[in-house]
Amino acid sequence: MRILKTAKFKPAKVSMLIFIMLPLLVFETATPNDIIFDKKQLVLNGKEYLLEIARSTKQRRHGLMFREHLDNQQGMLFIYPRSGDHRIWMKNTLIPLTVIWLDKNERIIGMEKLSPCASDPCPSYGVSKPSKYIIELNGGSHGLKPGHRIKGLIQLE
Repeated sequence: MRILKTAKFKPAKVSMLIFIMLPLLVFETATPNDIIFDKKQLVLNGKEYLLEIARSTKQRRHGLMFREHLDNQQGMLFIYPRSGDHRIWMKNTLIPLTVIWLDKNERIIGMEKLSPCASDPCPSYGVSKPSKYIIELNGGSHGLKPGHRIKGLIQLE
């Protein structure tokens, strides 16, 4: 008969493992109701939109995941602390989106209409210039084009 040794875990190693894994488990189980977003009105191409504001890293990571519906004049504004190569993906995004990248001067530097991710891993999307803001709207046409300026973003920081 063969006796198997049981593994002995040192408390420090177990604590470290819990410390590393717990944030991942919390993030993966976060639901839209767990994350609170401020909401602000913003004029885009002459129309008022109600945008949820994603300022924190947690808010930006979650974005519009798990949303089943987004009205025509609603969306989300992602505000980053600095301009950079800010990319998005459509993981766990259930609705098509129009994504708009803007620079620090509130000018549109890129746009893309994206569908929910159907593959794993999901691709990421970005633009070739540094962006400071990203706006996600429903997948419809909003009459916006690269070069347009959206005033009021700086005041929302």
